[in-house]
Amino acid sequence: MLQLLLVDDESYVVDDLEIAFPWTKYGVEKVYTAYSGMEALQVIERNSIDILITDIAMPGMTGLELITRVKEFNKAIKCILLTGYAEFEYAQEAIKQGVVDYLIKPLDHNKLGLCLEETINIMKKEMEQTASYEQALFTFREHLPVMKDKLLNELLQGKNYSEDALVDKLSSFSLTYGKDDDVFLLVIRLEEHFNRYGQNSLLLFEYAVTNIACELLEDSFETWHCRDAYDYLIFTLKAKQTDGFQNSESLLKELTSRSLQLHRNVNEYLGGGISVILTYPGKFSSDLRHMHENAVTAIRKQVGNGTGYFLALTEQPPQVSYIRSMNVLYDPPTFIHLLETSQWDGFEDRLNQVEEAFSALSEQTEEHLDAISTVLMSSFHYIAHRNNVLLSDVAGNALMYRQTFRSLCQLIEWAKQLALTLKEKLEKDVSSQQQAIIREIQVFISSHLSTVSLQSIADYVALHPVYVSKLFKQLSGSSLSEYILSVKMEHAVALLRNSTDKVYEISDKLGYSNSQYFIKVFKEQHGMTPQDFRDKT
Repeated sequence: MLQLLLVDDESYVVDDLEIAFPWTKYGVEKVYTAYSGMEALQVIERNSIDILITDIAMPGMTGLELITRVKEFNKAIKCILLTGYAEFEYAQEAIKQGVVDYLIKPLDHNKLGLCLEETINIMKKEMEQTASYEQALFTFREHLPVMKDKLLNELLQGKNYSEDALVDKLSSFSLTYGKDDDVFLLVIRLEEHFNRYGQNSLLLFEYAVTNIACELLEDSFETWHCRDAYDYLIFTLKAKQTDGFQNSESLLKELTSRSLQLHRNVNEYLGGGISVILTYPGKFSSDLRHMHENAVTAIRKQVGNGTGYFLALTEQPPQVSYIRSMNVLYDPPTFIHLLETSQWDGFEDRLNQVEEAFSALSEQTEEHLDAISTVLMSSFHYIAHRNNVLLSDVAGNALMYRQTFRSLCQLIEWAKQLALTLKEKLEKDVSSQQQAIIREIQVFISSHLSTVSLQSIADYVALHPVYVSKLFKQLSGSSLSEYILSVKMEHAVALLRNSTDKVYEISDKLGYSNSQYFIKVFKEQHGMTPQDFRDKT
């Protein structure tokens, strides 16, 4: 609801209008009155006034002067002039002061109503525009970190912006980097301690590391950071004031000291290591891509340990003349063969051999880890698909879509866990398939008692007779012949009890060509002849 102020030095005008006009019809909840410009200013200072209706000609302070003072105090207040003077010059001056409308005394209530409706519509539109602007501003601020991250990634990847376009972007993001400013890059890789907890936890760790880095750097350096395509944290650093540093060497020395402190703080506060690469100085933004590429090359040549390491690129890492291949990944029997033949112990032994071969490398790089990971993952995919299942269905997202491995220990642990999961799934599936075969055999036997044989059963399930006999014994605990005999004897008992068939007819139905042999077998099973059994029951 709105609040309105009436101002006129003629008190009867104000008082009559306050009482006679239906203010609530137009959404005005409270009407204040004042009889001079000074009194009106006091009311506005004490209350939240939305609309001001004032006479022009007043002693001491005219209506136009009052509006000028009010606009200095609060530009949002909407002003309507009320006067007995209809001269055009007053209207012109009123428009300059931002007056909504200009009404002539004696006041027509209908015209005042229309004026209020127009004023309120203007206020609603302004509020909608303000809300829209504030929402846009909120959305911009909310997405600012993402937009800054994206822009820095684009510059690191060598995207070309015109000078004016880049200046505009940097300005809109409140970034104070300028063309050819001296900058350093700080590249941070979180090591295996942080990678073992999953993506959500890793993001929290990255946030914590970023905060620690900013606390250490922001007092002396402009910092702009992002997460690059390699999942490294990248900080672009520019000295806020070069007066405190004699040259780039002193800057590098200061950054080296702070980078080492960052390394120690992360180990102490977060319980895990990071590897940090500090680049040589370069020019913004022309050198960023080259600096980033060299830093990534340097960090990928080293596999981090538990605490990570620090390296300044002015101290170039020792070069090696060649990179050794890990032949153990491809020597027979391959990982695929070991998995395909269910040699799970052999698979684990081969993992141990890979671990020994990796430890013997003179240069242990991330690419070696990538090679091991690729060979293992392709082997897991192969064996899963050979068994008509998706590896993702067997392993689940936690094992399938994990972060880049930061150490061999982490990779080997993952491979053993995935192999165990795959083994349990495949063995369970094989067991289910074998049980299904046994059930098929049992149904076939019951339906073909007069003609059943090991060969007919093997033909029915499309397996070798020897394998059928061995599998049935392994899963049921009795031989196939013992099971067939027990089923025939069950049927014999049922026929003797519930039918009038002769003994020789029952013998024939059960596949015995000689009834005397049937009588002999039945007596061995039940301690009496078939006829004695029938007579007794």
